[in-house]
Amino acid sequence: MAAEFSFAAYHRPIAIRRKTRRWIIVSRCGPSSEFVTIASAAGKVELDADAPIGLAPISTAVGVLLSETAEEITFLMVRQQPTHFPIAGTFLPTDGYCRIFESQDTLQLRSEGRHAHSARHPDNHARCDIPNPSPNARRALGWHVEAVRHNWIGEFIS
Repeated sequence: MAAEFSFAAYHRPIAIRRKTRRWIIVSRCGPSSEFVTIASAAGKVELDADAPIGLAPISTAVGVLLSETAEEITFLMVRQQPTHFPIAGTFLPTDGYCRIFESQDTLQLRSEGRHAHSARHPDNHARCDIPNPSPNARRALGWHVEAVRHNWIGEFIS
């Protein structure tokens, strides 16, 4: 999906500081499709172009199913990686939600929340959650994501 990220201060997520466009890889998974993974990927976003072939997950947030209707699916983002749940990329602990819906015959995603984590340690591949970051924590951010599905050769929809 082509996504626009808006970043803000952790303690004031409404105060947008900067925006950027990135590709994200969204996957619904789990034995009963009860999880969603949202992975950021490198690559320039072209608004009317297909997603590039070589997209690969960099950092991945996970959500657990909160509600599902015919119109939309909502997930609650989690701060701890579910046990026995492998992900691609580095786990990114988050607070927030993810809503997937169809609008104008196109699959769309809206997600809002915040995250705070320390840099990962050399001996593991997960970042550590920081429940209450200090005011100077550089990696603590509020975020808003608006994304639209683009064709991608790596896509699999069942």
